[in-house]
Amino acid sequence: MSTTRRFYKPLQDFINSTADFRIIYTIAKHPDNGNVVTSISHPNANSDHVLSPNTRRICVLDSSFNPPHLGHYTLIKESLNPHHYFQDTTPNPNEHEFVDKEDDKAIILLLSVKNADKIKPVPESFENRLEMMYLMANDLSVKFPNSKSISIGLTKHAKFVDKSISILNYLHSDDFNCNYLSPHIKLTFLVGFDTLLRIFNPKYYLPDKLSTSLEEFMTSTDLFCLTRNNDEVADLEQSKYVEDIKQGKHIDIPTHWSNNIFLINNGEKISLISSSNIRASVKSGSDDWHNKVSSEIKDFIIKEKLYR
Repeated sequence: MSTTRRFYKPLQDFINSTADFRIIYTIAKHPDNGNVVTSISHPNANSDHVLSPNTRRICVLDSSFNPPHLGHYTLIKESLNPHHYFQDTTPNPNEHEFVDKEDDKAIILLLSVKNADKIKPVPESFENRLEMMYLMANDLSVKFPNSKSISIGLTKHAKFVDKSISILNYLHSDDFNCNYLSPHIKLTFLVGFDTLLRIFNPKYYLPDKLSTSLEEFMTSTDLFCLTRNNDEVADLEQSKYVEDIKQGKHIDIPTHWSNNIFLINNGEKISLISSSNIRASVKSGSDDWHNKVSSEIKDFIIKEKLYR
């Protein structure tokens, strides 16, 4: 089988189904013997591989993965660092604080295939992107062996609030059938600063108020954000964004939402990486993009002649 056809059937099954979210691939350590196990699932995921009794946080990286790059890796790496969270979803019975551990987390790489049956995705097919996500997931499992699992998920939604609801519904569905699902589990979307601003832009929720539209989402979901090189918003302004929310300086954003936003300063070089710049570099024939992606993804782009 061609590597780029690996996910053809799971992808088509999902597109043609009524489901709005599905996990189609997972790499994890077996709970009994610690051996690495993988599964390509259609339509049902092996829930024992995705979650464990200790899983308290599911980190969701939602992206076009066109292609995946080292900025994505950094976002995942930082989200797994327990020191970045001043609270978590596991109550300490002796205190009102929360405890966060790296191995309490599962990772989902999430790709939206909204209108996939009507519009041909550009510049690369979903199959090629899923193959790069597959390479990324396997690489992440080696780089971050303490995480419970790395999965690839598909969604038909565009808005974060809808994606969150669909994932939570899936985790509680008969299709997933998980005995490990803790009532304290928390979804955490991993985003760049520009995406964070879009999530909290009131214009996307009109005629409803932002506070009404996102209140349930911000109750069940955390946002983990890295600052990003941005011509419109200075680094200092990005860094104090959450504190400004807490102090009520953003009138459309409820102050208590600041408790669910974890904002970390990003390295300057990493913050300059973008998928669009990598695609432009490949198309121009330059090789300066080689150090902005993993070696496996670099080799795949070259072999399959992507973005030419």
